[in-house]
Amino acid sequence: MASGGVAFLDPELDRSCGALLGLAVGDALGAPVEGRARDSYPRLADYVAGGTHDLAAGEWTDDTALAICLAESLLARGGLDERDALERFLRWYRAGENGCGGRTIGISERTRRTLEDFERSRDTDAAVATRNDGNGCIMRLAPIAIFHRTDAATARDAAVRQARLTHTAEPALAATRSLAELLRVVLVGGGRDTVLELARRELGSAFRELPRDAISSAPRARDTLEAALWCVARADDFEAILIEAVNLGGDADTIGAVAGQLAGAIFGASAIPERWRSRLHSAERIAGLATRLHRGAERGGGTGFERS
Repeated sequence: MASGGVAFLDPELDRSCGALLGLAVGDALGAPVEGRARDSYPRLADYVAGGTHDLAAGEWTDDTALAICLAESLLARGGLDERDALERFLRWYRAGENGCGGRTIGISERTRRTLEDFERSRDTDAAVATRNDGNGCIMRLAPIAIFHRTDAATARDAAVRQARLTHTAEPALAATRSLAELLRVVLVGGGRDTVLELARRELGSAFRELPRDAISSAPRARDTLEAALWCVARADDFEAILIEAVNLGGDADTIGAVAGQLAGAIFGASAIPERWRSRLHSAERIAGLATRLHRGAERGGGTGFERS
């Protein structure tokens, strides 16, 4: 039984919905303390209102908004269409499309510059000029992993192509390739131990053994991926992983979003605590998008779950 009165009929669908819902949950949990120093705020264990972006409890930022844009583009175009995705990102920036309450929340200066360059030039390679190594390319990745989970080569290719829309520095692209494969493996049934061993090989680092004060919460893709994986290695369930993640401070919303993608894919939407699932902004819409991505549908489709 999933939280919020939702019963998933298929364990693989549960994992796909978990990945996208987990992204949004982690974003919403960490958003109020984004940019704050580690341990400078009371330890978070639930949504809170206010904070960095003056959000209502359960609202989220650009991490989730851009994931929704990417999901809708994949469904509308039957795969990754760079121009369509950028147009949706631009509408989010300019008009708040797919943002909480029609607002543009959390956009970084480098992403703003890239979208403005695209708006002027209509060049889908506009991001080349910024050489961005930030974590925006991995915070929104779950839709690609869900949609292409059965094809490793296509998943990695599409993941890097969507990254290049806003991030072209090689460290960011490498982190994107790694996370795409980690998510894909776990979405098709690889467990927590499998994904952690694969992560060790992918990243070539001993992140599991690092003490907490050695984990960076800077907004760089490689750092964020390692921080999220450290949380997955340290805690044993979805709730504990997310609490660990958002209390690392710094770019807490994106560490939460990446940890949420991984934890949701490992444990499924059914493992998300009811108090988080039921109060998450647009939870049913996000679950519906995940279901359609899972089914590979271009448009419409059922909900994939039954109410109890």
